[in-house]
Amino acid sequence: MIKIGVFGGAFNPIHNGHVNMVREAFADLKLDKMLIIPTYQSPHKSNEGLIDFSHRAEMCRLAFEPETEKGKFIISDIEKHLGGTSYTILTIRELKKQYPKDAVFYLIIGGDMLFYFEKWYRYEALLSECKVVAAARESSEYPDMCEYAAELGRIKVLNLSVTEVSSTEVREKAKQGEDITDLVPLSVAEYIKENRLYE
Repeated sequence: MIKIGVFGGAFNPIHNGHVNMVREAFADLKLDKMLIIPTYQSPHKSNEGLIDFSHRAEMCRLAFEPETEKGKFIISDIEKHLGGTSYTILTIRELKKQYPKDAVFYLIIGGDMLFYFEKWYRYEALLSECKVVAAARESSEYPDMCEYAAELGRIKVLNLSVTEVSSTEVREKAKQGEDITDLVPLSVAEYIKENRLYE
C-alpha cells in the first residue's frame, strides 16, 4: 500500500502556513508521497486577482524544493489538464487512474475549508473515495473542528502547530512594497519581487 497526501489550493501565493502544515501532516500521517495541487479555477473563491497558474505552480515548487528534489513531494498540474472549475472529486478520480490500485489518498484541508465541507461538490462521494484529514489554520479553530468533524464522521482532525498567515495578508503587503520574508519562504518572496506579481 502506498499512502499519498493531496493538498490543493489557489496558492495565491503559497505561504508559511501552507508549508508548515503540509510538512507536519506528511510526517504525522507517515505518508509516502505528497501531491501539491494548485487549483486551476476555484469553485470556492473568486478567481478575480488569481495570478497565472504557471506562477503559482512555480512558487509551490520553490517552497517545497528540498522535498521535490528527493521525489517525496510532487507539484502536480493535474487540474490545469482537467481544465474548467477544479472540483476535488474529479481530481481524486483522475489521480486514481494514474496511481497503483493499492494507493490510498489522504486529502488534507484547512479548517476554513472543513467548516463548509458539506457545500463541496459531491462531498459524500469524496468521503468514500479518499481519507479526508483537516488541520487548523488558527489555534482557536481546533475544538470546533473536532466537533464538526465528529458530526460529519469519517474526517480525521490533526492537532498540528499552527502558523497563522493568509494569502490575502501576503498580497496586501507585497502590493504596498512591504517585507514579506516572515510570511513566505525566502525563495518565494524573491520570486514575487522579481516578477512583480502583486504590485
